[in-house]
Amino acid sequence: MFNWLKQKQADKAVAKRWRDAVTAEARKPEPYLKGWVTDTIYGRFNMVTLVATLAMRRMRGLGGEGRALSKAFSELLFSDFDHALRENGVGDSSIARRIRKMGEEFFGLAKAVDEALDAGGAKQALSEVLQRNVQRDAEKADELASYLIDLNVDIEDLSDAKVNAGPESL
Repeated sequence: MFNWLKQKQADKAVAKRWRDAVTAEARKPEPYLKGWVTDTIYGRFNMVTLVATLAMRRMRGLGGEGRALSKAFSELLFSDFDHALRENGVGDSSIARRIRKMGEEFFGLAKAVDEALDAGGAKQALSEVLQRNVQRDAEKADELASYLIDLNVDIEDLSDAKVNAGPESL
């Protein structure tokens, strides 16, 4: 009777497979070599954010189970961000503040990318978002937008079973 009160829990192994696939995709050299994203910690964070946004859009498309998976996936990513900050010597006293700032940037960019992809003329809208947030050069922002739209098509084409199991790669 009260099953609707229970929150769906995502399989942590599936969230880890998604995290591995997203980070592998975000580490591919093409965006860095072509200058679409800077090869810095901040640039890599942006690339993870962009790819993760596309993955989370697909997960949420599954409904309740997908939303739970998206939440578990984002929590795992932020755990990794926390670990990376600590490895880079950020002290315990400033970790919470930095993670909060990263969260604001992550979800702000994710929301803008979501809205751009949902808008008509997605490439132009996405390019504008990227130019404001990631790549100031309009031509490079356009190229990155094309790359992300192609990647989004690949992710959207994943079967529901593959989304629920976690992909080996994107």
